[in-house]
Amino acid sequence: MQKNRIKIFLFVILCLFTSTTLFAQYNNEWIDFNKTYYRFKVGSNGLYRISSATLRSAGLQNTNAEEFQLWRNGKQVPLFTSNSTGLLGASDFIEFYGMMNDGKADAVLYKKPEFQLADKWSLQTDTAAYFLTVNAGGNLRILNAQNQVAFNGLQAEPYFIHTFSNNYRDQINPGFASVVGSYIYSSSYDNGEGWSSRNIASNSPLVEQYNNLFVATSGPEPKLKITAFGNAPNTRKIQVFINNSKIVESSMDYFTSVMLEATFSKSNLGRTIDTVRIVNNTATGSDRMVIGKYELTYPRQFNFGGQSLFEFSLPESSQGNFLEIVNFTNNGTAPILYDLTSERRYVADIAVAGKFRFALPPGGNRSFVLMNASTSGIRNINSLSRKQFIDFSKPENQGDYLMISHPSLSVSSKGDAIENYRAYRASAEGGSYKSKVYLIDELVDQFA
Repeated sequence: MQKNRIKIFLFVILCLFTSTTLFAQYNNEWIDFNKTYYRFKVGSNGLYRISSATLRSAGLQNTNAEEFQLWRNGKQVPLFTSNSTGLLGASDFIEFYGMMNDGKADAVLYKKPEFQLADKWSLQTDTAAYFLTVNAGGNLRILNAQNQVAFNGLQAEPYFIHTFSNNYRDQINPGFASVVGSYIYSSSYDNGEGWSSRNIASNSPLVEQYNNLFVATSGPEPKLKITAFGNAPNTRKIQVFINNSKIVESSMDYFTSVMLEATFSKSNLGRTIDTVRIVNNTATGSDRMVIGKYELTYPRQFNFGGQSLFEFSLPESSQGNFLEIVNFTNNGTAPILYDLTSERRYVADIAVAGKFRFALPPGGNRSFVLMNASTSGIRNINSLSRKQFIDFSKPENQGDYLMISHPSLSVSSKGDAIENYRAYRASAEGGSYKSKVYLIDELVDQFA
């Protein structure tokens, strides 16, 4: 039986590597195996730059600016180049909005995508791999745009719709369990599994307080969205209070999850200190439940709370928008605004002390990120690792006995342990297989 299971596993992996006729997506369709890629890591969101010196160290000094192309998670990332065409000079650079790895890619691992309570944090790693390459055309670009505040005739926008999100990372919740004397958990990614809050018992509500929501006096009513999961075979109700007003209440019995939404009065939000209290209302003292995340969507002043990176969105506007942003950390340098939807780049007008002003053209629903562009705010990529991907569709890279491993496992007192075992499986004594070793880092870079 065990041997049959191994054969089935190897057959599935073999199909993944060799099938080219089925209409399937394997996440490595973005790779051109004839090209060289230059790999680097990003572990936090921010404004990133690759200097001309770093490009020169990688041997890319003779590449024209318009030929650079960047990839993350199989999707092309739009770039800004300080020189739009031709060779980059000594002070030139490539710039982009870099994002850490999150849990969005984990969703496909679950039995059902809705079993994932939140996708802010990855269960694998918070570091994303980026791949720079050279491509003749079709490369996405962030283009410089004029910020003509002096010619603006619009009134400053009084608010924007902001979503404040609290994504918990207190523990990895094991999720659904079958109780057979003890709790037995599935080896699959099951309902409620993932990063969550601490366990919430009946006598220990989860309480969070905020003094930086900057709620606007005008605009639509706020909304609450929350995901939760029951962590024991008991009956319970989840209750959420905002500033002592009950916003939602719902049954969430046994090992079940809920995703609740509610609109509530603006009068319940915008205190000097806003308090969110989440209660496990149960008669069982030993009961437990957890929260994946909650979101507050509300009209907010253009006060960015002293942050040095801030994402926000604006609705469709036929006239354009005039923004006056305050309380943003810039270290004396005009911050940079990326319009991620229209792929435009604006440099803030800082002529009025304490205000960061933008005159934006008409447009549809748009997503933005404002970033600190000072020396301390910019994250520099100082080295690039040369990478040539392996094309597993070629017969010479295929086999009928496949071993997935990591270089750290190869060291032994008798040489390369992994290679020794591969050679054994290729021998008559080991079965005369066409045995192949595949390093996990290569598979992650290609398929994950």
